[in-house]
Amino acid sequence: METSRIVVTGASGEIGTAIARSIALPGSRIVLHYHMREGAARKLAEQLLRQNVEAHLVSADFTDLANVDRFAAAAEERIGPPDVLVHAAGMSQFALLQDLPLSEWHKLHDTHLGAAYRLLRAVLPGMVRNGGGRVVLIGSVFALRGGAMEAAYAAAKAGYGAFARALQGEVGRSGVTVNVVAPGAVETAMLDRLSESERMALKQQIPAGRLGRPEEVADAVRFLVSPGASYISGVTLPVDGGYST
Repeated sequence: METSRIVVTGASGEIGTAIARSIALPGSRIVLHYHMREGAARKLAEQLLRQNVEAHLVSADFTDLANVDRFAAAAEERIGPPDVLVHAAGMSQFALLQDLPLSEWHKLHDTHLGAAYRLLRAVLPGMVRNGGGRVVLIGSVFALRGGAMEAAYAAAKAGYGAFARALQGEVGRSGVTVNVVAPGAVETAMLDRLSESERMALKQQIPAGRLGRPEEVADAVRFLVSPGASYISGVTLPVDGGYST
């Protein structure tokens, strides 16, 4: 399918930026969502504009779910009903479950699952009317293998898989696909909290023997929104160097 109208949430992060660069083809229109990294978002928009991509910036704090509805409306106002939605916005929590306040649990789940629900509720009707669309949710390797001190994050990301499997049964006959890409340990700011020795220990656990790159996650997303993936829906695709196996 032609990816002419695209929405990417979390586009100012390393993975979101790589995804936007990868799937926004010349002549397409894209809405780039960001929250706190305005400078990075503006730099990305300027790069895409030079490549003949009509790029729009929309800021929204997804921890307040009302903002998700406003964002979805603003996105459609700028580019029309999207053909492609990539939900890469997210946040992490690193704490023992017994030390995690309930308010933080809700904030994390709202940003991931709550936002996904509201975004898909907004875009799926248009995709169904238009006879096709692509939805990709950016999950995590922790949804597949778990992660100590990451229980809330792992639970939220694991929800994406069930969400995608259920939705492909609802919208699959309309030509809409819903899939999840689950990155493993990728060179992003999320790993900055690790010491050099911890990074080395992590690499030793990964069969590929190295950390991933944001562009490798973007490659998987580009495939899933391409015509070649029209018969793939409801799957969770790990991009983790074998870490989840």
